[in-house]
Amino acid sequence: MNLQDIRDLVIIIVGCLTMLVLLATLIIVIVVGTATRGLVGVMKMMVKTQLSPTLDSARQVVDDVRGTTSFIADTTVSPIIRFYGLITGLRRGIMALAGLGRRRRG
Repeated sequence: MNLQDIRDLVIIIVGCLTMLVLLATLIIVIVVGTATRGLVGVMKMMVKTQLSPTLDSARQVVDDVRGTTSFIADTTVSPIIRFYGLITGLRRGIMALAGLGRRRRG
């Protein structure tokens, strides 16, 4: 066996090993792709069955808080603002009348 035969044998062995590595890589890619597709399906199902009711509940809570805030603003805050506006208007009116009595032009 001479050097050229050994070289040819090494080339054949490296070629076969390269094909095995490529085949193993292809199998790993297929397995990971299949697992990823299954995981995506499970996640979609979980979102649909578990997360959607939670989000609907959160939306309902936000709507309830919005309604409560609107109710409080209509029944409590608006009358208070109107009352303070009336008091301020009366006070300015009295000050204006009092100011007219003090500022007489001669």
